[in-house]
Amino acid sequence: MLRVLTLNIWNLSGDWRARRQEILLWLRQLDADIVCLQEVVDDGTRNTAAWLAERAGYPGCTFGGVEARPGRIFGPAILSRRPHDHEATYPLPNEPGPVDIERVLVHARTGGVDVFTTHLTSIYESGRLRERQVQRIDELIAEHADPTSPLPPVLAGDFNAEPDSTEIRFLTGSTSLEGRSTYFQDAWRVAGGREPGWTWHNDNPFAAADLEPDRRIDYVFVGWRRDDGRGRITAASVVCDSPLTGVYPSDHYGVLADIIT
Repeated sequence: MLRVLTLNIWNLSGDWRARRQEILLWLRQLDADIVCLQEVVDDGTRNTAAWLAERAGYPGCTFGGVEARPGRIFGPAILSRRPHDHEATYPLPNEPGPVDIERVLVHARTGGVDVFTTHLTSIYESGRLRERQVQRIDELIAEHADPTSPLPPVLAGDFNAEPDSTEIRFLTGSTSLEGRSTYFQDAWRVAGGREPGWTWHNDNPFAAADLEPDRRIDYVFVGWRRDDGRGRITAASVVCDSPLTGVYPSDHYGVLADIIT
């Protein structure tokens, strides 16, 4: 079994020193094999993903991002229990503007498994841009995932899109975009149960402060192979959804998925 966690760690917002201890406690408790993080910050002297990786026992740590402000790189990261044999960062389509930043897809190969993580544009009305971004992600995974891997590729992150959006329906094989179609298993839909699976929830005071509706916008996706059942998702849960030390770990909740190897 391969256990995968995704969590948007909310950059350095709030009391980061308190939140990072909360995140660390969750990482130790969940004991995932692979952790995909979004809103990681690197200011040249510290990297929030590297800090967590070192203390939670993840020797594999790959980070990629863009300069969100002078001297500060912002992006996703992949942590794993094994070293990374390959790592890369790929730019995604963007529409430059004053309210958003460029987005990337980060790729690491660990233990022969290709893992990808991303954080799509957060602008509500930018569904068309997210459509372009997921099409490019699908192309990149097809180009760079090893077809001889023991598992289909894993894709996880903050997609800023709900399950019935065109972007997510494209990834799960429910619609095509510009003549292209694909299929990834949505861990929550496959094995998460009957609850809505919200990962942005107003029970969380950090999320409630933004006055946005409850939504499911964070996902673990796994490709599909018909031959041997490896890659099938057996369990999925919403995690990092309560304070273990008195503070919520982030404004997002996380998603944890168990995958047959």
